[in-house]
Amino acid sequence: MCLRARASVPTTQSLHSGARAARLGLPYLSWTATHPRNFSKDALRSSQMLQGSGDIWWVLATQCPASCGLGAFHDVSEDTHWAPFLNTSVHYIRKNYPQPWEEGTEKLVAFLFGIASHMVADVSWHSLGIDQGFLRTMGAIDFHGSYSEAHDAGDFGNFYIYFSKAQMKNQMWYVPVKDLLAIYEDYYGREVITEDTIIDCTYLMFLELQGEMLAIAKLFPSYATKSPFLVERFHEYFLGGVDDMAFWSNKIFQLTSHMLETGTSGCFIPENPLFIQCDGTHRKSYRIKQSKMEYHGNITSSLAKTAEKNINHTGKGVYFYMQSWATVSLSKSPMKRNRCHLGKCVYFSLCSPAVTRTVSYGYEDLIVGAPGYSRLGHVQIGRVYIVYNNESGLPHGNMNLDKKADEVLEGSQPSGRFGSAVAVLDFNEDGVLDLAVGAPSVGSHHLTYKGSVYVFLGTEGSSFQNSPTITIICQEIYCNFGWSLLAADIDGDGSNDLVIGSPYAPGGGKQRGFVAAFYSFSNRSLLSVLDANWVVKGEMDYAWFGYSLSSLQLQNMTLLQIGSPTWKNCVGTKQNVGKVYGYNPPSTLNQFALFGDKEMGKLGSSLASGFLSVEGIPRQVLVVGAPTRDSTSRIAFISSVLHQAGSALMYDLRDSSKPSLLSIFSGDRRFSRFGGDVHLRDLDNDGLDEVVVASPLRTEDITSVLYGAQAGRIYIYNGNQSISGEVTNNCKSWMSPCPEDWAQYVLISPEVSRKIKIWECCDHGEIWGKGKKKAQLQFASMCLANLCQHHFIILSSHITLFISKCHSLGNIIPI
Repeated sequence: MCLRARASVPTTQSLHSGARAARLGLPYLSWTATHPRNFSKDALRSSQMLQGSGDIWWVLATQCPASCGLGAFHDVSEDTHWAPFLNTSVHYIRKNYPQPWEEGTEKLVAFLFGIASHMVADVSWHSLGIDQGFLRTMGAIDFHGSYSEAHDAGDFGNFYIYFSKAQMKNQMWYVPVKDLLAIYEDYYGREVITEDTIIDCTYLMFLELQGEMLAIAKLFPSYATKSPFLVERFHEYFLGGVDDMAFWSNKIFQLTSHMLETGTSGCFIPENPLFIQCDGTHRKSYRIKQSKMEYHGNITSSLAKTAEKNINHTGKGVYFYMQSWATVSLSKSPMKRNRCHLGKCVYFSLCSPAVTRTVSYGYEDLIVGAPGYSRLGHVQIGRVYIVYNNESGLPHGNMNLDKKADEVLEGSQPSGRFGSAVAVLDFNEDGVLDLAVGAPSVGSHHLTYKGSVYVFLGTEGSSFQNSPTITIICQEIYCNFGWSLLAADIDGDGSNDLVIGSPYAPGGGKQRGFVAAFYSFSNRSLLSVLDANWVVKGEMDYAWFGYSLSSLQLQNMTLLQIGSPTWKNCVGTKQNVGKVYGYNPPSTLNQFALFGDKEMGKLGSSLASGFLSVEGIPRQVLVVGAPTRDSTSRIAFISSVLHQAGSALMYDLRDSSKPSLLSIFSGDRRFSRFGGDVHLRDLDNDGLDEVVVASPLRTEDITSVLYGAQAGRIYIYNGNQSISGEVTNNCKSWMSPCPEDWAQYVLISPEVSRKIKIWECCDHGEIWGKGKKKAQLQFASMCLANLCQHHFIILSSHITLFISKCHSLGNIIPI
């Protein structure tokens, strides 16, 4: 998403995490845009400088080196995490600095916004007073249920995950030291910390941050290996991921601004900042103050003793400047090669395209979901754009979808993430296609995350109706209803029905997940999960049943495949091996089950089924992605493990009750996530489906983890496959695996540190054909002003492949 200057949604630069801080950025800018009399242009320019110091200030007590008195200010740090400190700060500013504010007060308010952002982020990150927050779920999935182990890995590892995707642009911090001392004195009624302590400890943390920035490439593999969840869900996890923190940061900014403007007399301010209310309503909250033990050792204290402090005292505060050695080193960092700075391009606009016939007679129109779409005052409400096709194909050239899309549908719920999934089917059986749209985070502002699915009925020869005719809801907390959608014939009447996956739903436990189907035709405007015609549930907690969906039409029946990538065998100790279920609806008994064979492999993260030829024999197949499955690298006679290189496994479905493994395709770089997305589609019109596999984190440099010469690839394998078995181990050179050797085309992302995904949004890249010659292909680009850039890869005069370069993992929704 390319944000306009006044956009109210935070970028990934605006948010870090609960452990290190939710970054202050566009939420602050959006508030100041609505309060121009209070803020000068200089304050707007300096907000990025102020964000880091405000975010990270309160962890100085637990991370402060021994030279500053390790642990001596632990209680001070803890108290700064909670809403009463915010309340005291607001009272202090209103009492001492009447409006209009001068520059020093503007800086203090910006600093306070950084603290407020960290407050709400910290609660959801650490699961404080709420259930199933980020670290709690991370422990359940990657650490055998151990919160403490997840805490140790997550609180420190998130820093490296974050900065592996960003860069430290701000080389200066400002801390309003004297005002902080006064606020603490008001809070405690006495002096509890000195000015020198604040300056020394903040300086050492600033120096530590510089050192850690330089160590990212070395430390990333350690944390990525321990927790795939941390890498993959860091932005997207519904409760405590960066997207969610962005929404709550925006909300706390609005509440803080209201209190600064009008006071706190009309507000309910409990200890937990998530439950602050200024609208007359009081939600239940709990006393949840507790230590998170965020100290991770002192890796820079010895350096700090010898390094000259690069600081500058002002009347009310102190500026901290980056050391010259760090400035030079960071300027040479490969991260600088990323031309798409996160302050301008936002990753979280998950594009969920469906290419299908809607109103353009005989042509396939394009439907794109943008769940991260926001406008001033309406955060992550989401949109769906529809672009018509005609005899000339889809539009060429740059297109601002906000202005040029033929139809625009917009969500109405705050942070509902309308457009996270889309499906097209004739739901009311009137002969005209209808559109179903998932909004899995509806209810997030009440911490319920129940989700909804909206059905927009189509009209003959015209557009979809502007408002949904049918709404389907879930009554369970954390249901995330509408996370994945599929159109498939469930009742066997020859017409597609609506299939809805909710992998985070309780399902009788915690995040077991369920899949529900609603048969076509309904004369009711409001439905719930209780009205579903067909429901199946996951069998264990945190299995994410329904994460991926696919279907294949067999003789007189539909084979529905459902992925459960975080399933684990209770008998053994392997976590996240993954499982895939096969059903022949309307029966709710699974026809078959496929099990992952490697720990952390996550079999079933992506699914696709279709028809192709293997060794000359036509077969109906199922392709299953296991993007974090380890593979074996061989260089001559030397072998090594490629952690989380990923695989795509192909199964023969001739016996639909007992699929047999045909082929395995594996990635050739560790952490490359080969198999993150898979898709089957006939691209050359020969009656056989091509196999399309994404490797979103693949790098060119075999020795690099984060900063390769290229980042992200898509491999297209011909539907007339010549061999079975370990396909990518049969290589032309002395190195294996070799996914490129067998690919008919390889799509390469042109930008480093960016992911490339199938059926989502992307910048155009290179396509390599057989013999490593660049295929002469036509690129029809669409610049989405408030999403991200999309391109259509024209593989022939009549075949269009829509690919993506989204920063985050999303669902593939091909129709």
